Amino acid sequence: MSVEYREHVIIFDAGTGVRQLGLALLAREQPPITGSLFLTHTHWDHIQGLPFFTPAFTPENHFMIYGEARPRYSLVELMADQIQPPFFPVEMQDLFRAQIDFRELASGDTVEINPQIRVTAFRLTHPHAALGYVLQLAETRVAYVTDHDHPLEQLSPAVLEAVRSVEVLIHDAQYSRDELQHGKQGWGHSAWEDVVRLAQEAQVHQLFLFHHDPAATDEHLNERQFLAQQIFPQAFVAREGLKVPLPNGNSV
Repeated sequence: MSVEYREHVIIFDAGTGVRQLGLALLAREQPPITGSLFLTHTHWDHIQGLPFFTPAFTPENHFMIYGEARPRYSLVELMADQIQPPFFPVEMQDLFRAQIDFRELASGDTVEINPQIRVTAFRLTHPHAALGYVLQLAETRVAYVTDHDHPLEQLSPAVLEAVRSVEVLIHDAQYSRDELQHGKQGWGHSAWEDVVRLAQEAQVHQLFLFHHDPAATDEHLNERQFLAQQIFPQAFVAREGLKVPLPNGNSV
């Protein structure tokens, strides 16, 4: 997910879609491009697009990368370890010519990018840990929650409080309750039915179900959206290229 606010690009996670985002930024912006990348965790599907984010190749650009360290590795070590031989043809310091700074976060930390933009991290339940984020743009709040495992047919109290009354909730809904009951429980993802209930109880304005299972077809996801809207009319399935307008005139 990405959002631009007053010439500052804010990106959440760096899966393969970040390559296309980088090309779009270069097509319409002249350097310097400044931005902040917030990583929820360092599983492959959330970081493997980073070496292909072409704005990071330009010396005039500047990006901050935020995320958690691991017990034996700093954040910069985690990133550098995947961008080096034999996993990649060149090392990270030779690939990235932009100014790239790393800052480690913990649950409860808040980053103030400028007086109008703040990002607060909170703890998620996922194998090897993950962070969710609430992005505040002036008076508008957007919550980004992936990857998270609500207990089946229950809600995580900390997540419920973190996302309460946000304008936009973007939440992992990879499985259904039935799928969790038949072998997927403990994999670090939520049932869409529980996420819809979360949206109701938190009184969010809009819900976007995402982090779809790779095996899910468009027909399957369309049916899921239909069922979700019978319970919470402002529920939608996230799609590639989707832009969501915010009350303050920005979009995510």
